[in-house]
Amino acid sequence: MSLINGALQAVSIVTNTWATSLRFYTQALGYQLLTEGQLSAKQKAVFGRQLGKYALLGHEHGSVVRLLETADAQALPNRLGARPWDLGLGVIEAGTPDIMRTYEQVLRQRFGAISEPAEFDAEGPEPLGHVVMKSVAFIGPSGEQIFVTQIVRRQGGVSLLKESAVAGVNAPANVVISMRDREPINVFWRPVLGIAPVNDLPLINPLAAKIMGGPPEMGFDMLLMGYDRERIGLEQHIYAPHNPRFDYQTFPCSFGKTGVASACWPCPDPAAAAHQIAAAGFPVMGQIGLPLRHATEPMATVCIGPLGEIIELAECE
Repeated sequence: MSLINGALQAVSIVTNTWATSLRFYTQALGYQLLTEGQLSAKQKAVFGRQLGKYALLGHEHGSVVRLLETADAQALPNRLGARPWDLGLGVIEAGTPDIMRTYEQVLRQRFGAISEPAEFDAEGPEPLGHVVMKSVAFIGPSGEQIFVTQIVRRQGGVSLLKESAVAGVNAPANVVISMRDREPINVFWRPVLGIAPVNDLPLINPLAAKIMGGPPEMGFDMLLMGYDRERIGLEQHIYAPHNPRFDYQTFPCSFGKTGVASACWPCPDPAAAAHQIAAAGFPVMGQIGLPLRHATEPMATVCIGPLGEIIELAECE
């Protein structure tokens, strides 16, 4: 039985440049400020007393970017110096109906991208099919990486991203964990959380590598994760089989740094999940979540995976 029973709900971004981060998400990416407030004392006890304000950013429906302000003006990005294949949770993916318009808007707002948008294709067994996409990777004010894609055309399958989008950038569709091999799946994601690959396909394309900031020969196995053939908004990229000479460093999530700090999914029974995760030997940080659309203090189990990824399993409406 899966401990996750739905799609991605939220991605946490820690920032010490609050006004600039708000401008990036609202003016450059086109997100709405849905709600804002202060974290509670209980939340600070779990996630860090340096945290204060929060804001939920997104659209009428879908997941949200959860912006968290840290009082630590010296905090640096948690993936500072990381390469695409370095291990850990570090990338947000979202769709857009017009990649060039989005790219130009981000540049006009004086933010940057790893490279100009490029078009490439991927093909795999159902439910993927054949898809041609045009993508670009932006770097946000706190060091977070946002990989934005326009689906140009497709044959068969079910989209990796929502193709009917609001103007601007859609709500986050996926987060990405970079892995050396499949051991984290075999010891944690499959046996403990009940999450396994729904699609499993190699992606070896110099244009895709360029967009991500890697060398032309870089390739990886792209795993779309889920349960019962239902995708949950998580990709896991496996690098070692295609890049045997790469060295790897691990960049764990941290609320003491800036950038991507956690990802949240719905859970049918967070209390039972806490017992199951702890019994498997993985750390449980606490049993209160960060704000979501429906609750400012949701019941949740917050755990740490084998690569330092912080996962919130929250009770959701």
